[in-house]
Amino acid sequence: MAVESLLTFAAEGILKKVALLAAQEFMLAWGFKRELKKLGQSLSVLQDFLGGAAEQARDLGKAVEDWVEKLKDIAHDADNVLDEINYEILRSQVELQNHMKKKVLNFLSSSNATLFRQKMAHKIKKINASLAELKSEASFIGLVAKKIDPVAQGMGSRETVSSFDGDESIFGREEVVSDIVKTLISSNHQQKLSVAAIVGMAGLGKTTLAKSVYNDDAIDKSFDKRIWVCVSNTFEVNLILSRVLELLNSWKTGIQSQEALLKNLEEELTGKRYILILDDVWNEDNIKWNILMSCLSKLNSAQGSTIIVTTRSGNVASIIETLPRYDLKNLSTEDCWSILKHRAFPNGRENWKSDC
Repeated sequence: MAVESLLTFAAEGILKKVALLAAQEFMLAWGFKRELKKLGQSLSVLQDFLGGAAEQARDLGKAVEDWVEKLKDIAHDADNVLDEINYEILRSQVELQNHMKKKVLNFLSSSNATLFRQKMAHKIKKINASLAELKSEASFIGLVAKKIDPVAQGMGSRETVSSFDGDESIFGREEVVSDIVKTLISSNHQQKLSVAAIVGMAGLGKTTLAKSVYNDDAIDKSFDKRIWVCVSNTFEVNLILSRVLELLNSWKTGIQSQEALLKNLEEELTGKRYILILDDVWNEDNIKWNILMSCLSKLNSAQGSTIIVTTRSGNVASIIETLPRYDLKNLSTEDCWSILKHRAFPNGRENWKSDC
């Protein structure tokens, strides 16, 4: 049975991301409380059905694979809608930070925002309707829900984070992780600031791979500071610099000017070797990249500091990479089954074996 697409989707854990984003308080403040709550509940239920699919894939045949494909499409739609909302909120925050006058209208109360909220609410309702149909279809084809362990809170959603739990297993990418770690460590005296890109389409585990590198013991010992910033659709240089600074020093918040940001970053990073992960980057604007790299290059950090960028776009990688690129390919069927079993049976008590 061809299960590659089913398993690759399950490995990425898109449902977990969407459910976490939907639970964010700032999302509820936009007037989507009821629909977002419904979205989170529906995704949680369907996530349990996905756990059941791990056991029933061969018994139910192509029906399971088709069902998961539909779920993947709907989850991606939900993911994109939440990213749109998140982007608009962050953009409005940047605009407000750039205007010190109190007369500036809050984006949330503008007429444009009202139209935007109506548009997003309609999209979320449509997604919820599709999820309801998919839930009915799951019962019709005989899928049985199997509870999966709750999402680890330490991971957060695709928000800014500075550290991760180190217990997430990685399958089929061990050699890639080892290769990246060796490259980063050996680049100690090659360049003052190096940039490596991890490139691949959605669902291939770019973030998981970067997380494994980030948490590697050798990286922890070789770098004085480790910083993780999720960028997504919002690529504002000052916002990125501000996130980095806040992660380095939680007391330094609300700084707006680029000059002040760089001065404070200089204080935090002088003489220190750092690794900065920029996760889920979409920006292909050379000018913005040049400004960001210029800012970071001005810092008196130690030789061998490194930036790792995860992106779906080869164009992004071409703009900024100074180290070999890591193009992720589809995992083998065996590795995919290992991931799915690990998610469905986190305690290792599976009662079935794959014959893939």
